[in-house]
Amino acid sequence: MGTLYIEQPWTAMSLLFRPHYRVEVFDEHDAPVAVIRERTGAGLQLPLRYTGFSGWTTFDLDAVAPDGRPLMQISKRFGRRPHVRVSTPQGQLIGTIKTHGAWRQSLHDANGQQLCFFGDIGRIETGRRAKRNGRRVRRDHVQINPAAAEPLRSLAFACAVAFDVVRGTGTSHLSNSMDWPA
Repeated sequence: MGTLYIEQPWTAMSLLFRPHYRVEVFDEHDAPVAVIRERTGAGLQLPLRYTGFSGWTTFDLDAVAPDGRPLMQISKRFGRRPHVRVSTPQGQLIGTIKTHGAWRQSLHDANGQQLCFFGDIGRIETGRRAKRNGRRVRRDHVQINPAAAEPLRSLAFACAVAFDVVRGTGTSHLSNSMDWPA
């Protein structure tokens, strides 16, 4: 896992009315790696998902391999910047991610011990625009040090594929579109 491309829809409708989190992940050879999707809907928090408060809402995400095999679960409680929990498909805690600012996240093991910052083992460039199957997508380019061992590898992957959730912007693109470099 060195280079990843994380894509999500980039249309007028997805910018205005996208209350659910869903991204697709590809490797440097354009082969599918995973789909990240919400395990449950927004429920009563749905109206907040259409506003700048989307990032405050609860998120329960599943990472699933192209063959349908569950890879991990990523969850965030309600609030501006609570810890994001990363677990195995069976629910065993791998670790947590804590946001210290929009571009600074620390990775912690299952005991809460800080291991490093995401920037120490990975790099993400958000906001590129591209086309996939004739549709416009936002494409984030991610590089994760291939020598990173577990649990850092899983935590870095979770941080990258759920970056909008981790940094607290959620699904409301209009509220955070100015954060993305061109």
